[in-house]
Amino acid sequence: MSNMTTSEETDDILKYVILPMLLDLIDKYMWFPEPTPLKHLHSSQFQELLDMITLDHIEVKQRLKAANIKVVKDWKVGSTLDYKIYVRRYEEKLSFWKGHIKSEISIALGKYVARLDKRKFKV
Repeated sequence: MSNMTTSEETDDILKYVILPMLLDLIDKYMWFPEPTPLKHLHSSQFQELLDMITLDHIEVKQRLKAANIKVVKDWKVGSTLDYKIYVRRYEEKLSFWKGHIKSEISIALGKYVARLDKRKFKV
């Protein structure tokens, strides 16, 4: 990102990109948890995760809107996820390597799971 966005805004843009992907992933894991990293969760905890992430996604969208930042997918086939970012009347291109996005999703998932009540985990 250029100097048009603050580091907080750049963090919000990344969250804006990964949180919907994380929601999709958890939604898939919820139906067949056994082969996934979430097999130890109690069934009610999947909904807790979805609720936490949805709330964070809404907050990120509101912050970006307040900062007058719009994020638009500009995907092509390849190893990156490309976006056009409209920041206070300027346009920036932003690309994320898919491996980086997978890593960020994994880190975010770990942080959300850490907020769950561990006493409900299956053993």
